[in-house]
Amino acid sequence: MDPRQTADAVAQAMTSRDHAALMALYAEDIVFSSPVTAVRFTGRAEVGALMSHVLAGFQSWERTFVFTGDDECVFGARGRIGGHDIDLAEHFRLDPTGRVAEISIYGRPLAGIAAIAAIAAVTAPPLAARHGRNRERLVGRISRGLPGALARGDRLITRLAR
Repeated sequence: MDPRQTADAVAQAMTSRDHAALMALYAEDIVFSSPVTAVRFTGRAEVGALMSHVLAGFQSWERTFVFTGDDECVFGARGRIGGHDIDLAEHFRLDPTGRVAEISIYGRPLAGIAAIAAIAAVTAPPLAARHGRNRERLVGRISRGLPGALARGDRLITRLAR
């Protein structure tokens, strides 16, 4: 699959919220860089668990532009998640077979990122459970506070800047 075909297939899977189709496009050792945290998610199983919640959280998602290179594609998307509008820029690097090997996502506004953080608050504790119940509880407590903090920060920064 060439980069344009991969970009089109990803867009189709996201638009139709087709988790299985999306997973079929990912390399086994995929690396996902989230707009919410500096921690990278690795492997199809971990990224797949995260993406199942992300797909369920989007009320709408549409690709707005796409650029492709030899082994990468960049596209913009506009969507609604958790009741908030969000604009995204997504960079995909492909492996030699055309599967997505690396994803980096950037987004705005902060309230939209907060909505993604709310999904992370649901997803993160089960992912952390692999390392024990205490870590699961700790991650749950920390991640539950992210959406509210980011949404309040967005409103405060806007007010202070005006």
